[in-house]
Amino acid sequence: MSEHPIEKGIAGVVKTYELLDRVRTRQDLIIRDDQFDYEALLDAARYTRRRRIRVSLLDTGRLGLTELEALVREGVRVLTSDEARPRADEWEILLEACRTSRTFLSVFWNGPLPSAEGTGGISLQDLEDVLAREMDFHVSNLNAQRDPVLLAELAAVSKSGRGYFVYYHHGPLAAELGMPAGRGAWVHLTDGGSADETWAGLAAGTARAGAAAGVRAVVRVERGLPLEVLEELWAAGAALLFQTPPSDDRSLLRPIEMRAAKRKVPARAYFLSTAFLP
Repeated sequence: MSEHPIEKGIAGVVKTYELLDRVRTRQDLIIRDDQFDYEALLDAARYTRRRRIRVSLLDTGRLGLTELEALVREGVRVLTSDEARPRADEWEILLEACRTSRTFLSVFWNGPLPSAEGTGGISLQDLEDVLAREMDFHVSNLNAQRDPVLLAELAAVSKSGRGYFVYYHHGPLAAELGMPAGRGAWVHLTDGGSADETWAGLAAGTARAGAAAGVRAVVRVERGLPLEVLEELWAAGAALLFQTPPSDDRSLLRPIEMRAAKRKVPARAYFLSTAFLP
């Protein structure tokens, strides 16, 4: 049996209050677009705008462009992808709304990057055009190989447009990682391959290239690294994200863990969370 209209209305009110309660108890909140009705999201966006609370919306494609644009105009930061919203013309509309409301659009790119030949959906020129308009762009090599030359080119365009270009690297390190870092890409990597004798030098080289371009390499310490390697990475400008249990106060690692906690990674330099590597 379907719900009575009054019951549906009450359920909607409850949902709205649930969302507003979540917003009140957190200063930085990420909400999926399928967790609440559009009206509840809009009410929350207006509330957070008045109180200067940051809210990000994970776009799965459920909302229409007009609805999403209205949320952006209320100051909501949108996190979308080429799977949920793959059209550059829609990104341009959202970027224009971002400009007036002083918020940001972040796109995570899952598929193959566009080529100069223009094969596929969006063209390389279309992508460069939106990157030049302060759009944040995130890309990983988890499911597709990435050309470091193309990454460097796109990172440079993004930097010129005051956007964040973020690259998540899985697998062995290579000297070519310094190319996108040196052109302004925030490169995320893990210590998974640190047993390789070349790992420390390559990671530090990537960090130095990024620091020279005004960004950081972000190193997730999952397995644990020797103190001298951590110090080398720190001196090179890397942001260290420790996923290992905290050392006790007598450990020689404790001081660098404490320093690392103060070198924050900006919210625009990662997608959703630093708790995992996309």
